[in-house]
Amino acid sequence: MSIDGREGGPAQGLPAGDSPAVRAAIARAKVEWECTVDVLPDIICLLDAAGRIVRVNRVVERWNLGPIGEALNRDIHAVLHPECSQGGCELRTALTGGWAALAETKFEKFELRDATLERALQVTMRHMNSAVPTDWQAVAVITDVTALHLAREALKAMNAELEARVRLRTDALAAANSDLQNEIVRREAAEQALRRSRNELATLSRQLITAQEMERTRIARELHDSVGQQLSAIKYSLERAELSQQRPQAARPILQRAIAALQDAMEELRDIAMNLRPAVLDDLGAVSAVSWFCRQFALSYPTLNLSERLSVVDSDVPQRLATAVFRSLQELLNNVAKHSQAREVVVSLSRASDQLVLEVVDDGIGLAGSAASTPVKSGRGIRNLRERAEMTGGQLSLLEGERGNGTCARVEWRLVPGDFSEPNAA
Repeated sequence: MSIDGREGGPAQGLPAGDSPAVRAAIARAKVEWECTVDVLPDIICLLDAAGRIVRVNRVVERWNLGPIGEALNRDIHAVLHPECSQGGCELRTALTGGWAALAETKFEKFELRDATLERALQVTMRHMNSAVPTDWQAVAVITDVTALHLAREALKAMNAELEARVRLRTDALAAANSDLQNEIVRREAAEQALRRSRNELATLSRQLITAQEMERTRIARELHDSVGQQLSAIKYSLERAELSQQRPQAARPILQRAIAALQDAMEELRDIAMNLRPAVLDDLGAVSAVSWFCRQFALSYPTLNLSERLSVVDSDVPQRLATAVFRSLQELLNNVAKHSQAREVVVSLSRASDQLVLEVVDDGIGLAGSAASTPVKSGRGIRNLRERAEMTGGQLSLLEGERGNGTCARVEWRLVPGDFSEPNAA
């Protein structure tokens, strides 16, 4: 069977030759050419001037497009799509456009995915320039490039997956870098806070040393000015009494004055001791100490009307907070007496479910007025109060009264379950 489906005979358009040897050579060359193109994987078509197939190799049969004889005198679309009825068939449009452009370009090549054949096709058309007159105007090579397309799609999918992985990795690295930057910022802030804490600790240590020296100076002055003088007077009185032993009636008044002076010295020592650490705080508890100090404060400042509102008992205040409550009340009332110019002050101590609250409310000139004469909010007393509250798990807040009059100082301590696990020291 020849390439065009006919038995034997010279190639169409070729001269028969002048001898049997020439005809045999031509026939042999024709057979060799047909055998060569038949083993190729591509469809090779020779087309006439109308674009119809004149010759075609046997690949059409391997592609299940029918026998070679049925492909002759038909265009390429009719061979590839024998039952196509679509007016807008993509393959038909591409072949028609390529054939029309071939007259000028002499060479056309395109690729497309064909759903009917389920193949990716590469169509190459080339105009034939032959010196021998023939019916062949062009040659068309139709190559199955499905594997190439699948490889391209697989490569594209791999590239897309790789890009997605790169994006994910980049995002992960960006997130890690952001976390690292945040950690650096956090650590820098922690270092700054640590430096501030060290500076504050150094300042607090200096203040503590200064306060200790001031307290020692105050105690020494009180002992010298009051107790020391009284003891000197008692010593002098006893010496006079010793000299008046022969006159008992004259020594009696001297001894009585010495006893009275000794009583005053004992009271002075007791007052100093109570100011340093009231015994009632250790013997009874914080609430009793608060009540005692309020009474002493009212006696010391008779022009200031002080009211107590104590809704707790000694057992309601944990031992760890007893000193803090008492010292906080001392500092707050001293501030009221020194800076507020108040006429009334109310002291309240209460307990909620998990909080102990100390409040000192006055009707004085308020925080703004106090700050005009003395920096109350930034003074050492308020700073010590705040530090003492924070050290014991509390929080100090200062609030203005209505219309800017008066001040409400509030210290809140959060109670924990372990506060009452042991008996109160009171």
